[in-house]
Amino acid sequence: MTRAAYQAGIDWSYETGIALGLECDVHFSADDELVCLHDLTLDRTSTSTGRAYERTVAELKQLDFGSRRVVDPQPAQRELMTLRELMIMVRDARQDHVPVSLAIETKHPNDRGREVEERVAAMLTEFGWDHPGAPVRLLSFSVKAVRRFGWLLPGLERTLLIEDDLGRWRDGKLPDGIRVVGPDLALIKDDPQFVKRARRKGHDVHVWTVNDPDDIRFCRDLGVTGFTTDYPDRVAAILAEDAR
Repeated sequence: MTRAAYQAGIDWSYETGIALGLECDVHFSADDELVCLHDLTLDRTSTSTGRAYERTVAELKQLDFGSRRVVDPQPAQRELMTLRELMIMVRDARQDHVPVSLAIETKHPNDRGREVEERVAAMLTEFGWDHPGAPVRLLSFSVKAVRRFGWLLPGLERTLLIEDDLGRWRDGKLPDGIRVVGPDLALIKDDPQFVKRARRKGHDVHVWTVNDPDDIRFCRDLGVTGFTTDYPDRVAAILAEDAR
């Protein structure tokens, strides 16, 4: 979730004309800004350690979030983004007719609880992205969080993410008002018929994280309707095979 990574996604969408959702996990910094970072800690994604929410944005921007992926990263490859900065990037790209959108995931548990959804809702309202058709999808593993988004932003699309166990959603049903389920790829491999059950109930299925070509074809052939991937070019190429 570095500046360079998001810019690469925007550039790819511009060059191909293919719609692409830029995914971000958000939580608060010490100085009350929402930052785009998968973990609540810094240990796995940066060259530092400790709790991300105990650092200010200025402190977080001094850290290196690129070296785990790139040898000798450039500044944009190291830089963590705030949600506001990413929203501006997406807004500006869309004004240039680039078909990108946002997929915003809130993490629970966190140190601020429901305040995360409330702040996301306030920011989306500020940008005018609080109505049906806005370029935003809201995601969470927390049923309470996706329901909260339904109260705060009833016009926006929501996805319930699932990890470890399909549990009470095994038959394909979802909470009222939620039409998209996002299961881990491992769950689909364990129970491929879940895709059919969910689709029969009128729901879309967006699987994460699908990077391997064989896994992409596996999901495509099951009728998966959305792919969370680190390699959108691979997914696009394989879906184009199917179209031919």
